[in-house]
Amino acid sequence: MDKKKLCLWMLIAAMLIINGCGYAGPEKAVRQEMDLIQKLDESAIKSFVSYEDIRLSHSAPLEIGEETTEAIKLFFKNFTYKIRSSSVSDDRTAATVELDITNLDAKQLAKDLCRAMIRDSIIQEGSSQPEGLASSFALMKECLESNDYPLVTTPATVHLANTDGIWRIQESTELEDALVGGLVSYLRDPYLLSPTEVLECTLEPFAGFSAEEWKNYLKLDDVFSTGSSLAPRMDEIVVKQLAEFFSFRIESVTEDNDTARATVSVTSLDLPEIIRQCRNSLLEYAQTTESIRATDEEISLKAAEYLLAALENNTRSAESTIPILLINNGYTWEAILDEAFSDALLGGMDVAVESLYVDTAGTENSTGAAP
Repeated sequence: MDKKKLCLWMLIAAMLIINGCGYAGPEKAVRQEMDLIQKLDESAIKSFVSYEDIRLSHSAPLEIGEETTEAIKLFFKNFTYKIRSSSVSDDRTAATVELDITNLDAKQLAKDLCRAMIRDSIIQEGSSQPEGLASSFALMKECLESNDYPLVTTPATVHLANTDGIWRIQESTELEDALVGGLVSYLRDPYLLSPTEVLECTLEPFAGFSAEEWKNYLKLDDVFSTGSSLAPRMDEIVVKQLAEFFSFRIESVTEDNDTARATVSVTSLDLPEIIRQCRNSLLEYAQTTESIRATDEEISLKAAEYLLAALENNTRSAESTIPILLINNGYTWEAILDEAFSDALLGGMDVAVESLYVDTAGTENSTGAAP
């Protein structure tokens, strides 16, 4: 997400590079350039955004796409300006023009955009055929279409230089940022979103995951290590119940410099209960004459059948509380979803599976010892 975020503000900055035309007066030069921004069309946008900047993003196309042009036009839809004052140096080689820029609330847009980037990165992890992170401008376009942002007014200072009687605006990062209401600065702020906001954005997509997305995210393949032909069906049921039961609740978040620690309650399927049901069935099976004559392979298959039945009959969920670490990586806060999160999703998988194999082994011993 950090590379995408970096690319977006570079593209915005590139788009606003002044075209270098000269004018007879400093105020006229500023008016002409501001009017160009107000009248942005597709051809103007393509001329402003350079190929070199787009190339910096691995997910960006080689040409300016529709999302880019539409996002930029939406961003500047309500752009207006007002020149407050101007001054010229005594030797008439330099001038300064002070103006007010009115446009949508860039800080709120930046926050919404960062949230969208985080959500998109999680969704891609659940995709069976990842398409790469969505274009920054595609996400920006979605934010602008889905939200109404209030208009805010920010000051801007334009510096000009006079060469041979022609006034030209001097490019600067400060001017570029001012023309977009500080959007560049906001997107570069690693603390724009709080740890709690980042954690919410990270966990929210999971609540909408389908069974297939859960399978892709967890990379499930014979989740119980049964080695049985029934394994694909078991995996299918596990992810289906994950999609049905998953929810989360952030209990607390404590921040210490560039580290934050959260406590989160996660609701998922109740695997320990499923294993308990399987264990009971195995113990009953151990008392039958069939189990006495059964081979190890047949007993393993029977255990898999009981496990499948317990999964199919399960209607219970379980809640567990886990710690989640967040680290500020210099671009934004990042939630570290480690094994504790995976274990919570699978309801204590390691303990449950260990219990299953212990009980299976015990069943085999008891059957083998029978007369």
